[in-house]
Parts: sequence; structure tokens; C-alpha cells
Amino acid sequence: MIGAISINNVGGIASASLSLGKGFTVVTGESGAGKSSFVRALELIGGKRSQILFIRSGEDEASVEAVFTGEDLDLSRDMDARRESTVRARRTLSRAGRNRCFFQDKRIPFGEFSAIMNDKLRIQSQFAQMELLDPKRQMDIIDLCGGTEASRLRASLRTTISEAVSCDRELRALKTREIELGKKYIDAEVIIEAIRPLNIFPGCEPLWERELEEKTRVLQQSVKINERMLELTGGISGGGAFDRLEACGIDLIRRLSLEGTEAAEHFNEGIASIHEFVEVARQLSSSLSPEKIECEQSALEKRLGALRKLRRATGSRNVEELTEWAADAREAIIWLRESARQASVLADRVKDLRREASSLAMNLRSLRRKSASALEGDVNAHLGDLGMEETRFLARIKPLDKIRENGADDISFNIAADSSDELPVNRSASGGELSRLLLALQLSLPEETLPSTLVFDEVEAGLGGKAALLAGYKLLALSRKTQVILITHEATIAALADSHFRVRKTPTGVEINSIDGGDRIGELARMLSGDSTLQEAREHAIRLVNSAAECAVP
Repeated sequence: MIGAISINNVGGIASASLSLGKGFTVVTGESGAGKSSFVRALELIGGKRSQILFIRSGEDEASVEAVFTGEDLDLSRDMDARRESTVRARRTLSRAGRNRCFFQDKRIPFGEFSAIMNDKLRIQSQFAQMELLDPKRQMDIIDLCGGTEASRLRASLRTTISEAVSCDRELRALKTREIELGKKYIDAEVIIEAIRPLNIFPGCEPLWERELEEKTRVLQQSVKINERMLELTGGISGGGAFDRLEACGIDLIRRLSLEGTEAAEHFNEGIASIHEFVEVARQLSSSLSPEKIECEQSALEKRLGALRKLRRATGSRNVEELTEWAADAREAIIWLRESARQASVLADRVKDLRREASSLAMNLRSLRRKSASALEGDVNAHLGDLGMEETRFLARIKPLDKIRENGADDISFNIAADSSDELPVNRSASGGELSRLLLALQLSLPEETLPSTLVFDEVEAGLGGKAALLAGYKLLALSRKTQVILITHEATIAALADSHFRVRKTPTGVEINSIDGGDRIGELARMLSGDSTLQEAREHAIRLVNSAAECAVP
């Protein structure tokens, strides 16, 4: 519990130090006296977010320090993970933005401070009534009643769904990548096999183009040579220019009777020389076969055509890019084969996780139904004690088709009166009913879920008379389980308190003082009538205090 709290420059409070005890403590004061500043200080030490507006006007810094006392306080969430009987927590705020948190005089991050203090101090206000209307908060309340088993199931479900989502995301990414690579490297294996026999290398395409040009030139030359040889020799059948020249010369020698003459000798020598030339030309031209050159030209054209077709198919601008594409394609083929196996494993894992999540969600739903039934009984018993005998509290669990991290259920807190239909609390409960319902729920939660200190900020708003008195008795009973601090305007409840603090506004700021005896009677009289000196009100206040003493809860 909070044994002591020191407040400096928070709201209207310049400086205040309070020593608190066990049981039921009330804080009272006129409207605008500064009770909200006290609540802000408690919120700060409880780990709520701070605002510069919390700092007292004209001051640069504000601070709140609380000492929690009790036997064997668990500090397992602290960085030193130890157990002690006294805990010191401190928050400091600065207009310069330097907000600091200290635990056991050691500075720690705000998130860690907030987590530690949440187990030690909890504030229930009229805002908590709004939280009560939130289905998520209603679900948390049901699961609090489920104890450690509900916590275990929710944690397991959260982990399972998180893993399932992660695996499913990985599987979808895998499928997307498969589609991308499949489109980019369509028919890759066929293309790679088509590339292999081409024996490509950097710069081969322009080289082959030059070779093709040379083959074309040589082929054209070969055709001309063959044409001339055919004209000269006449081919296999003879009758070419050489044969005709020889026949014509022989005929002239005969007709001119030049046999044996020098002229005939010159002719025969010339014919012999031409014959030698023809033989040399025939031998040389035989190596320039147009058919052979055409075959080589055709093979080169096919290779270049295949290369260009492959480049177009792969979007490559040159052989270097085609070679790179082929290397990437080989890696993609290997990845695609492996990804198919990996996708199968992931798909099986997702199915297993979904089955596991479904089982956990069903177990959690079963536990929630039991918890809801028990909570209904406890809350309705407390509501009866709070003057709401004709009102029934119902915790409805609606199964959902989709499994979420917190289960496959929607939770709805409903209220039904004997004369009316069942409706959600946000559509049927008045402010006073919400106040009593919030108190009944707090009383119905397992004792182990209670923090060491519970603060109620005017949760009795909307109540009066008997209903307020009954609420006071419930708060008094709750204070025997944990320290209860109530900020209130209701005198009948304040009279039940074990200790009473009064908040007053003075010329120097807000004062918070412990009161008893005549001062307490005067404060109760003020709360009853607006006048602390009115004799009738003071007598009524004395009766309230005496009545509270007679009905004291041990």
C-alpha cells in the first residue's frame, strides 16, 4: 500500500506530504478546492502519461514521490528482480521536457516504470465507467476471472496466431516470388539448353557477323571463279573456250600448211602454257566450292539467328547480358525447386497452427463461459446489496467465425430489469447504475488481481441516500482486502472511512490535511449542508460517524 506520498508543484498543490494507512481513506473538499490535483499526482505515480499542464503555474518543475510499504513486496519486474518491504517511486516533470522516472532511487524508462506501478496502484474514475462500455475491457474483465489459465490460453493463442500470420505472410511472399520468377524466367530451362550448343562468349556476336560478311564475299568470288572456269573449260563435257581455241588453232595450222613451222611451234607452246594455267586454276578453284561455303554460311546464319532470338526472348541487349540472364535463371530454377518444398512445409505448418489456434480458442471460450457465469452470480449478489435487486447483470459471449489474438468471441455486458428487455450497459445503464456496476465488478474480481492500492475518483457520482450508503459499505469491505482511497462528495460514505483527508484552497495554494474529531465533523457537516457550522448538520454528521463505528467492518 501507499505509506506516504509527497507532492510538489502539481496542479494547484505547491507542497503536500501525506501519511496514509491501511483500510479505507477518503479525500474530500469543496468543488474546485484541488482534489483533481491530488488525483493527477496519483496518476503520475501510477504510471500515466504526463502533460506540462500538470505543472503548477509559475513553476518549472513538478514531482511526486510515493513510498509503498508492506510485507515482502514483489519487485520481480524491477531490473534487480528482488523482494523488499519498502518501495520508493518518484516522477519528475519539467517544462523543458525532461521527464524522469525513478524506482528505488534508480532512473528507469517510463514504460518500465508504468508496468511496475500498474501492479501497485490502479485508479478507478468516471472514465473507468466509459472503459466499462468498451467490449475489449469487458473481455479483459472476464479473463481476469479466468485466472492464470485464461492468461496462459490467451498468451498461447497470441503466440500461435502470431506465428501462423508470420508463416502465412512468408508463404504468400514465397508464392509472389514464385510468380515473379516464373514470369521472368518462363521456359528458362529450354532457353538455357538452347544457349549451350552456341558456345557463346563475350564479343562473339559481332565477330560472327564479320565472319558471315566474309563468307558472303568469298561465296560471291567463288561463284564468279566457277563461272569463268566453266567458260574456259566447258566443264565435264568440254567445249569450253580453251578447247575451242585449241581446235581453231590446229585447224588454221592445217589449212595454212604451217605444220612444222616456227609459228606452229609457238602455237603448241602457248596451248601447253594455257593448259598448265587451266590445271592450276582448276586446283585452286576446287578449294572454293560454293556448296561448302554456302553450308558454312547457312550454319553461321542459323547460329546468329538463334542468338538473336534468344536475346529477344530474354530481353538481353548483348551476349554479356544473355550470359548474365542465364546465370540468374539457373539460380532461379534452383530456388524455385527449393521453394516448392519450402512452400509445402509452410503450408502444412500454417494448417497445424490454425488447428492449434482453433483448439486454444475453443478452450478459452469454454473457460470464459464458466468465468462469465461465476461473474454474473457474484456481480448480481453485490448489485442486490447495492439496492439494485431488480436488475440482472449478464455477461454474454458471442462466438465468432474468425479467430483473433484474444480469441474467437465477442463479449457484451448487458443489464436486464424485470420489466425490460436485456440491453448492453451502454444503452441501458444510467450514471448511477454504472457507478454501482463498476463497484460490483471490482468487488467480484479475484482478490489476487487487486493492486496494493485502489483509488476511486468520485465513482459514487449519481448515487445518493441508501444507494450511496450501500456503496460505501462495499468500498469499506473492499478496503479490508486492499488499500482503498476514495475522492468523494458523499458524506454518508466519507463517514465510514478509517482516515479522512480534507483538501482546501488557501491564498498560498492547495492544502491537504488529515482531519479527525471536530474538524472531521465540520467537514461532514459542510458536505451535508454546505455549512460546517450548522448545528443540525453537525449533529447529523455525528450520527453518521457513530453509526459507522457501530457497523465497522473488521
